[in-house]
Amino acid sequence: MSEIQSLPNNEIRWKQVWSLISLDIAIVISWLAYHKYQPELLKQFQFTQFTLALAVVQMIVLALTPPIAGFLADKIRNKNGDRLPMINIGINVVSMVFMVVAVTIFANPIGIIRYFFPLMIVLWLISMNIFHSPAISTVELFVPPHKLPQIMAIFAFIADLTQAIEPSIIDIMEKFGAPIIFAVGGSLVFVTGYWLQQTTKNMQVINASEIPTIKEKPSNFGIVFALGLGMGVGSAVFFEAFPNIIDQYNMGIKGSYLTSILIASGAVLSLIVANFVEKFGLVRSVFVSFAFILVLILFIFFVKIPFLAMISFYIYPLAFAFLSVSALPLVIHNLNAKDKVLGIGLFFSGVEIVNGIFEIAQAMK
Repeated sequence: MSEIQSLPNNEIRWKQVWSLISLDIAIVISWLAYHKYQPELLKQFQFTQFTLALAVVQMIVLALTPPIAGFLADKIRNKNGDRLPMINIGINVVSMVFMVVAVTIFANPIGIIRYFFPLMIVLWLISMNIFHSPAISTVELFVPPHKLPQIMAIFAFIADLTQAIEPSIIDIMEKFGAPIIFAVGGSLVFVTGYWLQQTTKNMQVINASEIPTIKEKPSNFGIVFALGLGMGVGSAVFFEAFPNIIDQYNMGIKGSYLTSILIASGAVLSLIVANFVEKFGLVRSVFVSFAFILVLILFIFFVKIPFLAMISFYIYPLAFAFLSVSALPLVIHNLNAKDKVLGIGLFFSGVEIVNGIFEIAQAMK
């Protein structure tokens, strides 16, 4: 398939957007399943001594795979006008690995066969990240640039809401067990990926080499990577660090419960702030929101005055909502058409490096 034709100024291709959002939901649920069952499966297959090593390997894979996949997707796109091959390959491999893991868990093999389990985990991590950056990069094909914050607000709302109700999702997963959950995860990724493929199949297209803006200013990879690191700091602190630090302040509510409430409020705020971001501007929105996040982190983790910390906890979702809505559109704005997927891969690499550091720190405890 060739590159999709440029959009009229105010047209959003909602069918394609919703297919992409559904794929993103499937990815989020798959990650929840992975994080839920990884420790249990390492124990089941007697690999608990490799928990720290796996956390390091996971960070390396998640940091390197998105930009490499993005580079290859751009090469294919610039040559053939199509970035979907990388998406299709990744989706098919992820679905296959999910099914293999499900069968493996059900069979509970012993002996040398169990040594294939860590290899399957690494293969799953790689394949999940082969298609993520190319898939997310297609959002620019469905949405006019000035409408991107509104669409990213929907993405942020759904992703954050899924994180907020994680305890309920985990309870459902425990009722069905690992084999069924991994089989369902593979099916979700495959079905939603197929839907994305079908919604883009009959769209009017032009070859990438014919796009007149293909020789725009060079991509600013430094800014893109810095945005990824900033988003990584914001999300890792919110999702990973908040539960424990809230418990330390003895705020009268369990840290995980209050964190879920704050994340849910951040999800709702994402929808509200989208119009403000569009008027305020991407650069100012990112700069101001991240500056606020750093100040709030300072109050929570270093100043440690309970009253200031409490206020900071409740303000954090608003600052994070602004960052969530504006970061990726600003990334796309700083990328040349020829480097689009590579740049988005670098953005996700920055996010995952920070998250990986948190995972390694937890594995070392």
